[in-house]
Amino acid sequence: MKSMQMKALSLSVLALAGLGMAGSAFAACPAIPAVSGTPGGGGAWTSQTVTSQTFGNAATGLNGTSCALQTSMNAGAASNTKGFVTDASPNNEPHYRARFYVNTAGLTNMTLANEQFRMFSALAVTPPAGVAAEMVILNFVGGATPSFRFLVGDTATPGNYKIISQSVPNAGGNYRVEIDLVQGAAGSFRYWISDAATATSDGSPTGTWTPTNSGWSGVKQVNLGLFGTSTNFRANVSTQPLIVDEFDSRRSTFIGQ
Repeated sequence: MKSMQMKALSLSVLALAGLGMAGSAFAACPAIPAVSGTPGGGGAWTSQTVTSQTFGNAATGLNGTSCALQTSMNAGAASNTKGFVTDASPNNEPHYRARFYVNTAGLTNMTLANEQFRMFSALAVTPPAGVAAEMVILNFVGGATPSFRFLVGDTATPGNYKIISQSVPNAGGNYRVEIDLVQGAAGSFRYWISDAATATSDGSPTGTWTPTNSGWSGVKQVNLGLFGTSTNFRANVSTQPLIVDEFDSRRSTFIGQ
């Protein structure tokens, strides 16, 4: 890992930014083939996984960047259809922070709560016995007012995951998401969900939770994209686009805008 940063890059400039510091900017956008491969996302990610997906550059970025990653499912996609990039650079991190921008404005058919998908997951190599590897999962859930839904690994909670739902902060569909996860017998999970243009601060998270998560071995892999979809999402929303951009992860420093 580099200094206090594990990975700082814009999905709009993956091929050039590599593992550079946050704020790197280049005029060109990378070629992102719509196939599984290593490296992924145009070159900066460890790998990408693409099955029955439209997967590549969006026309514009989400934070002043020239493009971003846009992904959608083909009509009639199977239950295991997915399209995401993977970062395997974390080193079993007991303290992990990540931030990214996401645009859901194109998902106009997500009007019901049973239309949902996964956009982010942070996994450990070794979980507690009988528990999944994911330490944090973030789903997007449809409805009259859509919501972000976190599942946070917590062996003191029935089912081993605390569910935290947060309504979207506006109807525009352009958001910024940040998490701060600390392991421990009394660990810490904080999250920030805001309009993409709204400033946030370390001292004012949108929500917090104190999980019991010392049984996981720490964050080793992160996935970002469109996967883990519900049956009704695939039936009604599959061809509509999700856009993600400006992913940044660190050990402990607040990221924000």
